[in-house]
Amino acid sequence: MRRYSPSRRAYGGRERSPTRGRYGGYGGRKENNKGSLLVRNIPLDCRPDDLRVPFERYGPLRDVYLPHNYHTGKPRGFAFVQFVDPSDAAEAQYHMNGQMFGGREITVVVAAETRKRPEEMRNRLRVRLPRASNITEKCISS
Repeated sequence: MRRYSPSRRAYGGRERSPTRGRYGGYGGRKENNKGSLLVRNIPLDCRPDDLRVPFERYGPLRDVYLPHNYHTGKPRGFAFVQFVDPSDAAEAQYHMNGQMFGGREITVVVAAETRKRPEEMRNRLRVRLPRASNITEKCISS
């Protein structure tokens, strides 16, 4: 038995998305990211609420996150939009990909990974290779 989502107002004049295959998702791929989308090419002055409005047309959102550069604090120009229902995320991707947002054409793709917590990013930055000067000092002193 197929489920049909309630009709929603199309964003940017596009028609309804095509019916989904029996495996879920477009192209027969399984959705394993729990409804998270990566939105690229957003304006640097964009706020989470600015993205929430157009994406909420396709279903309830769990989170909107705009990453910033860890060292400078400046926005990085992309965002993660996570839906409660993965099928709403697929529909939003279909309708929003290629639309104009804040004077820019955005690209919306299924996020490959979930959002990383700040402590995960800090730990990732701490793992570094030894500098060449340390290696030469050890070789000379030996």
